[in-house]
Amino acid sequence: MTQLHGATYRGRRISVACTPARDGDVVCAVSIDGAGYPQLRGNPFASLIAAQVAGISFARAMIDAELDAGVAEHRGYFIRVSSNEQRDGSWIGSYHLHRNDNPVPFRRVACEELRGNTPVEVEEYATACARAALDAEVAAGRL
Repeated sequence: MTQLHGATYRGRRISVACTPARDGDVVCAVSIDGAGYPQLRGNPFASLIAAQVAGISFARAMIDAELDAGVAEHRGYFIRVSSNEQRDGSWIGSYHLHRNDNPVPFRRVACEELRGNTPVEVEEYATACARAALDAEVAAGRL
């Protein structure tokens, strides 16, 4: 029997459908305003509560990624970028990688090889570096 759980976040409707599997695990499907998002990490889950919490957290992070400029989603992981002005007036970008909506990043990296003239420039570079790092980790089977 499929159990539905819903919420509203930042004006968007989140639906989480959880279906128990034969082996006792719970498979979770997430949709936001009727559009499906298959990138949820961790399927199947050990319990209904774990599936619902992960589904809602993932959907909230997806909405943040779509609405906020400093957050992006790539391969089911979330990238948060920032920039810091240096003493010489240049800028350095950095990124944090998160799973679902876990506020604690599992990787923090400063992209010091590029010293840009604007924060936008270095944040775009940091996003590109993060996407390349995620692609390499997934290809190597580490994520």
